[in-house]
Amino acid sequence: MNIRNMLLTAGAVAVLAVPAAAQVVRPKISLAQAVATAESELGARAYDAEFDMDLGDMVYEIELVKNGKPVQVRVDANSGRLVHQSRAIKARLPIVGENLKAAQIAPRTLSQTIAMVEDATKGKVAEIGLERRGGRHYYEVELVGAQDRDVLVDVRTGAITPLIGD
Repeated sequence: MNIRNMLLTAGAVAVLAVPAAAQVVRPKISLAQAVATAESELGARAYDAEFDMDLGDMVYEIELVKNGKPVQVRVDANSGRLVHQSRAIKARLPIVGENLKAAQIAPRTLSQTIAMVEDATKGKVAEIGLERRGGRHYYEVELVGAQDRDVLVDVRTGAITPLIGD
């Protein structure tokens, strides 16, 4: 075996020996697509969504409100199919009820809000969740590939504000 063949063989073995954890695996569908699927299949309004690894499977965990009640779903990040649905634990905190109501009456769906933010920032939404600050409801958004990594989106107006030092 000449030196060239030995180097090629060694290179091939090195590539095959790379651990699976070091390989970057990306979802085939976006967070916006997963949210749109969950909203349309359940006839509900999403208010929180994030990517998660669930026992080695890539999923989007999405919280929605339907008929005033919270619902949690998981959407497979490769196929885009709903893989799990459950009712959220009933919490008797007033803020939870306010968040659910704000999500139901918001002028835009969460998937529309994600599209709006991605268009305005030229980034990709990695995580988005509803919260209340100063008596108003906002989506706190974590972005990838945008100048501002975290932004707030006013639920009513759609105004996007960068979060500084948060």
